[in-house]
Amino acid sequence: MPVSATRLEGDLQRFAAWGGTPGGGVSRIALTPADRLARRELIGLLRGEGLEVRMDEVGNIFGRLGSWERAGVLLGSHLDTVPEGGRYDGTAGVVAAVEVIRALREEGRLPPCPLGVAAFTAEESTRYGVATIGSKVMAGVMSLDAALALTDAGGLSLGRALEAQGGREWVAGPADAGEVGAFLELHVEQGRELELAGAEVGVVTHIAAPTRLKLTVFGQAGHSGSAPMGLRKDGLTAAAELILALEQLGEDEAEHGTVATATILALHPVSINVIPGQVELGIDVRSLDAVSKRRAVQRFLALAQRVCDLRGVRFSVAFLADEEPARLAPELVAAASSACTRLGVRHLVMVSRAGHDIANLSRLAPAALVFVPSRGGLSHQAGEFTSLEALVTGTRVLAETALAAAALVGEGCRHA
Repeated sequence: MPVSATRLEGDLQRFAAWGGTPGGGVSRIALTPADRLARRELIGLLRGEGLEVRMDEVGNIFGRLGSWERAGVLLGSHLDTVPEGGRYDGTAGVVAAVEVIRALREEGRLPPCPLGVAAFTAEESTRYGVATIGSKVMAGVMSLDAALALTDAGGLSLGRALEAQGGREWVAGPADAGEVGAFLELHVEQGRELELAGAEVGVVTHIAAPTRLKLTVFGQAGHSGSAPMGLRKDGLTAAAELILALEQLGEDEAEHGTVATATILALHPVSINVIPGQVELGIDVRSLDAVSKRRAVQRFLALAQRVCDLRGVRFSVAFLADEEPARLAPELVAAASSACTRLGVRHLVMVSRAGHDIANLSRLAPAALVFVPSRGGLSHQAGEFTSLEALVTGTRVLAETALAAAALVGEGCRHA
């Protein structure tokens, strides 16, 4: 399989230029000027490879080699990053998808059905507080109207940002992805399982899903010196108790693969001599086991009620996301594993504890996810790194899996 390390490296460098940081990372938040430039780069790259390009109403970009009217195999990931993120998360999957088409064409092994490349809008939850927005809309998990109405911290809607930075003027449309018979994604692992196992590739069977809450504690601000300890209604100490309780709930459910995380999003007022009155917490509970996740969330909310009652403070809860774990197509998981065996690639059959666009697409079509190692398990930071050798190996596996997926799509689809 003529997968080119030179082309992959060149493509990664092209995209790293848009939003690149002095430390070697990338800050390319969804639908910002840097993202707009990366989207333009991709459209040019796809057209340069002879693909026809479309963009749908939520800004997902699609390139296709072959008819839009016939079921095809779609490959891809996302281009947006977290603030001060890395060069590989998402982007590696997009450039690998392009390279699969190049390699199959060079080897004369293009399948009879169309092949496509996708870059989904706003995979990261950084800007709008909701992850995988573009793929959610495509899969029918979220309505288009709901997605376009989402607002960022400055009050700008996704719809307005898309008009300004989406690059719709570069393509005709909007138009959808065409008929998708199967979807494949390559992604960096963002963990250390592959590295510790000495494996070159991960073949993913299931993807964990999050329930995310915004919990706001309403205490009473006061002077840190003159307010007696017994009469305080300290929002921060109540929040601190909830954070520790959440950690314990995560440990209680750990045998089911459940994890629980809290972050402080906002504190008001902020002063060294003022008792905090209002605290916002971000709560993220995720699992491969829907029952365990639901139980952990219910126990946490009951605990929050007890803690706040005892401390004489109030709280409110807003659900930001409540998703179901995804099981990827067994026939494509088997195909990816078989490809590894044929190619002599050491692989690990594993689960993903991080969310990905493919979790949504798996509800639309049979899907498979291939992981490549992340050095030291680092991701969402400038130090994120996947070797070129690992990316080449993963792309070869992706290409062989694409051929198997094309065969499963069926002979009713002929390359145009």
